[in-house]
Amino acid sequence: MKTIHIFGGGGHSFALVELIRSLGLYEPKAILDKNPSRKNVLGVPVLLKEGNSHSTEHAAIAIGNNKNRKKVANSITVPCPNFVHKSAVVYPSVQLGKGVQVLPNAVVDADVRLGDFTIVNNNASVSHNCIIGNFCHIAINTAISGGCTIGEGTLVGAGSVILPELNVGKWAVIGAGSVVTKDVPDFATVYGNPAQIIRKETLNGQ
Repeated sequence: MKTIHIFGGGGHSFALVELIRSLGLYEPKAILDKNPSRKNVLGVPVLLKEGNSHSTEHAAIAIGNNKNRKKVANSITVPCPNFVHKSAVVYPSVQLGKGVQVLPNAVVDADVRLGDFTIVNNNASVSHNCIIGNFCHIAINTAISGGCTIGEGTLVGAGSVILPELNVGKWAVIGAGSVVTKDVPDFATVYGNPAQIIRKETLNGQ
């Protein structure tokens, strides 16, 4: 069995270790973290990450924060496989980038595109013909209706709903439980039912 190093030892590392093991193709060798807060995750040792001193042939990123996940991804030069849980439904016409994670009971419908290092979390649903950008996080129990476009780095918060044919900009945040009924601009944070802009950043997510 191939070994793999995981970058990031926070809460999401527990889910990713279990996901990787459940597929039986890789065995996590170590978790690398700049500020380790624990000695191991489900028996996988957590080591201090010091520059690029750790050699590995394959890598995965267990960082839920989209901006931080992008920073780490940009520093990795080895292949980052996709991991799709056996209980998830991902139709044959779906296009996956690299480093994509699809967790238990998620549904990714026909003709969807998932960008690099995007996470589709437990029980999330991405309906047909959606385009999900790089470094997005589609959180637990979300529902993205057909024909939507989600820009790079956007967080679709837990339990939120996005109505059909809408465009959500890059590095936006959809607050948990929100119902999005109109387009969301870049860098905006929206919340509520219907979702309204409560904050707009000027950062570019780099």
